[in-house]
Amino acid sequence: MSAGAAIDLLGREPLERAASPFGTSLGLPAAAYTSPEVLTWENEHFFGASWSCAGRVGRRQRHPRQREKGGWAFEQRDARGIEFEQQFGNVWEILAPYEPERLVVAARHSYQVEANWKFIHENYQECYHCSEIHPELCRVTPPDSGYSYDMNGLFVAGPMDLRPEAETMSLDGKSRGVPLRGLSGRQLREVGYIGMFPDLLISPHPDYILTHRLQPLTSGSTYVECEWLFPPEALEDPAFSPDYAVEFWDITNREDWTAVESLQRSARSRGYRPGPLSVSWEAGPYMWVKMLADGYLQGAVTRPPQVPEIAHIPRHDTFGANAGR
Repeated sequence: MSAGAAIDLLGREPLERAASPFGTSLGLPAAAYTSPEVLTWENEHFFGASWSCAGRVGRRQRHPRQREKGGWAFEQRDARGIEFEQQFGNVWEILAPYEPERLVVAARHSYQVEANWKFIHENYQECYHCSEIHPELCRVTPPDSGYSYDMNGLFVAGPMDLRPEAETMSLDGKSRGVPLRGLSGRQLREVGYIGMFPDLLISPHPDYILTHRLQPLTSGSTYVECEWLFPPEALEDPAFSPDYAVEFWDITNREDWTAVESLQRSARSRGYRPGPLSVSWEAGPYMWVKMLADGYLQGAVTRPPQVPEIAHIPRHDTFGANAGR
């Protein structure tokens, strides 16, 4: 399919609305989530032209166009696509203190989610929904915390705080592992959320890293592989078990899958209309949606997300000025 076919499939006006300035934009049109033709276009112009994650290094046979970084293998099908350094920008600087290349996979789960891959990304980028569906998460992290990192690659990222009594993300807030050796200060009191285009979500914790690797199956279903990465010194303890982290995130994942599957059903309905995004809560989804909308309009995703000024301010500090938005 031609690079410009996305405009024919989705419409120039809806895409330009989705790419409008923060506070005035709308979400993507329904066809972006439901059309098999759009997914065919994305497979060529989004996934094929970018560096997709193939999992941890060594799990699969080496691809002719493969790069390795942070312990992950990335593959690009189209040699004319984006350069590796341009796609990932400064994300490796953000991840450097966590030393992902030395971490070991201690657990792996897979899911088939009956929702478009972009709904999973959008859900990951906001905690507007957290107080409604994530009681376990809200006990260990305030849903109104968070801000955006400085970014110059094709990713959307920012941390959220841990509550004072929590050591990590687990059902009781306690860690059964060891702190990652490269962390200090604030990094030990935050959990990061890094949504990397097109298919990898990386969540660094004080004591482990959680990843979600996304593989679209159809326009309305996605294979998700989750891995929990721990430092080797944690696994050297005979009494160590990753279950404290796995149990927490398996519960949270399934709550999220229920939510995004509901969004997928909504997108299929005749009454679906793209809605506005909350200025206080949805800077992350805005940056993600705008990056993709620009990509549909241009035939490829090449521009890093533009970070709204308000996104650099801790979220709870914005509520007075933007109550209800």
